[in-house]
Amino acid sequence: MKVIFCSSAFIRNKKNQILIMNRQKKESYRDCWEFPGGKLNNYETYLQALARELKEELNININIKELVNYSFFKHQYKSFLLMMYVFEVKKWSGKICNNESEKIEWVSKVELRKKKLLPANTKVVDYFLK
Repeated sequence: MKVIFCSSAFIRNKKNQILIMNRQKKESYRDCWEFPGGKLNNYETYLQALARELKEELNININIKELVNYSFFKHQYKSFLLMMYVFEVKKWSGKICNNESEKIEWVSKVELRKKKLLPANTKVVDYFLK
C-alpha cells in the first residue's frame, strides 16, 4: 500500500472567506477543488512542506510559529493512503498570485460546502467549520 504524506492550508481572509484551488490541470480528480498545499519532500516536516508549497503555489510566506489551529486527517483512496496535516492560515506576507495556472477562488462557508471537493478535503471542511 502506497502512503502519501502532505500538508495543506485552510486559508481565511479578513472577510472570513476560504481559499480553494481547482485541479483542472491534474490527471486525477480533475475539476475537484482542494486546499493549497502538497506532498512532503524527503526529510521535510509538515510545517516546512506547507511553507514551501504556499511559496511555490501562491507566492506567499507564512510564519510557521504563528500557526495554532491544525488537525491531522487520513483518507483511504483506491490506490494510496493519504496522511495529511491541515493548518489554518490567517496571516501571510506577499500578495497571493496563482503560480500554478490553476483556478483559485475565495469562497464563503456556504459556497465551500457546495463545491465538489476532493474526498479527503470534505473532512477538513467539517473540522474547520464546526
